[in-house]
Amino acid sequence: MTSFERLDDQQLTGAASLFEALAHPVRLRIVCGLLDGGCCVGSMVDCLGLPQAYVSRHLAILRDAGVVRATADGRSRTYEVVHPLVPALVSLLKPKESP
Repeated sequence: MTSFERLDDQQLTGAASLFEALAHPVRLRIVCGLLDGGCCVGSMVDCLGLPQAYVSRHLAILRDAGVVRATADGRSRTYEVVHPLVPALVSLLKPKESP
């Protein structure tokens, strides 16, 4: 078996969709923040210093890709990371400590 045969088309399509959803600095920043725990849009807007509509648009992309889930919390929504591969992928971005 060559390395080209290890993943089927469905697996490759799913991986490509995940990478596409994460392929923006704002979305990566959102995901990194959400790995510390759930957060509402208002708090993200304050932390990121970006307009609410802009943050919501990026959250919609992440939600549609299955990276995050929104839970109703009164009039607001709390977002959390739900994709099982995301924590490991994000950990790859952290610089390695030198010995």
